[in-house]
Amino acid sequence: MVFLRRYASKMMDKLNILVLHNLGEPRLALRVLHKHVFSLEEDFAEHNYLYHDSALKIPEYVKQARFDAILLDVSFLSARWFGEKRFRQQLADYAFVAEADAVKLAFPQDEYDCHQLLDDWMCDWKVDVVFSVIASGWDVLYPRYHRIGDIRLGYTGYIDEALSNWTPKALGKRPIDIGYRAKKLPPYFGRLGENKWTIGRDVAARGRDAGLRVDIELGDHAALMGDAWLNFINDSKFTLGANSGSSLLDPTGSIQRSVRTYLASRADASFEEVEKNCFPGLDGKYTFTAISPRVLEAALLGSAQILVDGEYSGIVKPGEHFIPMRPDSSNFSEVMESMADRPIVEGMIRRCREAVLSVDALRHKNKARMILNLIGEMTAHKKPGSNSEEVRQVISRYVSEMQTKYQSCWRRQNYRIRLVKALAPYPRLHQMLRSAKQYLG
Repeated sequence: MVFLRRYASKMMDKLNILVLHNLGEPRLALRVLHKHVFSLEEDFAEHNYLYHDSALKIPEYVKQARFDAILLDVSFLSARWFGEKRFRQQLADYAFVAEADAVKLAFPQDEYDCHQLLDDWMCDWKVDVVFSVIASGWDVLYPRYHRIGDIRLGYTGYIDEALSNWTPKALGKRPIDIGYRAKKLPPYFGRLGENKWTIGRDVAARGRDAGLRVDIELGDHAALMGDAWLNFINDSKFTLGANSGSSLLDPTGSIQRSVRTYLASRADASFEEVEKNCFPGLDGKYTFTAISPRVLEAALLGSAQILVDGEYSGIVKPGEHFIPMRPDSSNFSEVMESMADRPIVEGMIRRCREAVLSVDALRHKNKARMILNLIGEMTAHKKPGSNSEEVRQVISRYVSEMQTKYQSCWRRQNYRIRLVKALAPYPRLHQMLRSAKQYLG
């Protein structure tokens, strides 16, 4: 409960910020998601922060407190994906945000999923700025909000300064030739999402046939957390990757619900079969992509990258910063020739690291500073400042009353995680249970 105890030390009359998230137990969260939620406090601890996980009921006294800013984290905004009942309940539980005179900032991801719900949400809650991880197509993703609100570019992940303390292994001392981990995304991410796992499947087969040592695993069970993930990259001469994103636009989640219902009784259905029955002719009309956090991590850890052709937010480019791979891996022989040219590979590694580090906006601390500056500027124009003494009392009460509730909540979360791992060897049963849960809301 370290992160809760931190609140009590916030004694300076600074900005008072409420952060709404749904991260779950912080020590079990993916490093990139943990940084998204807590980077403000970690980098600028002099302000007053109250972090509330929406898995728990928010106390009335928190709703009534006057904050300078309310931040809506990506994990909080993901409620739109999890069924009509849960989504509407969250909107009702946090309706106070719409009426609050605080500066309101939102940090969504996967904006192509239920984008109409997200667009209406941002308008109805009078959000001041939306940080989109998609560099273009804002008029499509936010048909209402883009006319009345402020949309700015954000990223799915940022540079973790802690990586500067890691010493990348020499290329020749890395035991893995090609490393990769990926979930098998559902078909409602379109062909682009499908390619995130099929490229792993295909490269694993081609690599082994070529005598390479590949360490490629696909599925939820393959995820590596914390330092284990970074060690894996540090052990890989080459890291395989693809753009984050989707080639399918799902305005209200109807496609997702249709796919889940279909797969509940046909868990082994191919992508082509699901497409034909659930979203014929819709895939590929739009393509929304963003650079993945693993591209940044691999760049900093000196792992050469083999990436499926794509834009990668304009930060890294094929041939200059990574070896390009066709989506069907049909140019694998050419990729292997590039892999064997050590001077070319080492040059790519160096240039890729330089390219990533040259983007100031990609650094967590710079992002945090930008957000605080923005809040300060907007607060000065929007309303008088909040009462820091009042907020400190709210924070103190929150810490005192909520600690045992968080502990109970996280025990339940740990149980669910163990259950998911136990079901991993039985994907059909796992899919049926997930689909039933989504259907029942």
